[in-house]
Amino acid sequence: MRPSLIILVMVIVLGLNGAAHSGRTISCSAASDKNTVALLELYTSEGCSSCPPADEWLGALPARGFAADRVVALALHVDYWNYLGWEDPFSQKRFTVRQRRFGALNHLRTIYTPQVLLNGRDFRGWTRGRHLTEELARINGTAARASIRLSLQRTQSDLLEIAGKARVPKPAHRRNADAYLVIYENNLIRAVHAGENAGRTLHHSFVARQFIGPLPFTSELGVDLAQDLRLPKRWVTDNLGVVAFVQDRHSGEILQALALPVCR
Repeated sequence: MRPSLIILVMVIVLGLNGAAHSGRTISCSAASDKNTVALLELYTSEGCSSCPPADEWLGALPARGFAADRVVALALHVDYWNYLGWEDPFSQKRFTVRQRRFGALNHLRTIYTPQVLLNGRDFRGWTRGRHLTEELARINGTAARASIRLSLQRTQSDLLEIAGKARVPKPAHRRNADAYLVIYENNLIRAVHAGENAGRTLHHSFVARQFIGPLPFTSELGVDLAQDLRLPKRWVTDNLGVVAFVQDRHSGEILQALALPVCR
């Protein structure tokens, strides 16, 4: 066989192998346990000079033993610091609205950053590891009032298919329950050029990219969590994950939470 023909055959084979690899379906799934997993929300901003230590603390939780089977973490970037000269690209108005709502539920005079909510409650002891350990022991020791199943499929590099169900067995708990679905991204590194953090390089984890809900429970059959999401090119798919949680809209209590990293 002539060398040029050999090269042509090799190119064709490699191309077919690449096409087969890019077209394959990758699947993964998870289901919640019988005990309650906590939801921890960090309200933060790239425009807030006191926020970087909290961002780093949040990203270090898994390495410190606070894994997703105990606490599901999310960073919600608010937009009310953008006026200082640096617009946080991860900020969303709906996160500010959510923070204000739970500020009212917690009888706070004002909202602030960085703020941590643990199962819907203002949690100012987040800097003390022992306090978090004690609170999680209490939350994890309670029976879950909701169950969640999630499954993910990656059929293309920019398409994520989500399936799943959230259920609340008891009518008394279901009456005020809402389900939420959140896409988050890890390993985000940003150089900030203006505002209070000018000149700093910031590291972000568990950043909420897409926030779906509230999804009300209209029957005992539960809430369908199915979503087909076309992912923006700027998102790194291998750094993404999906969170589902069920929350009482009146008390703010978390009935159950579940996190599932995107399949690899």
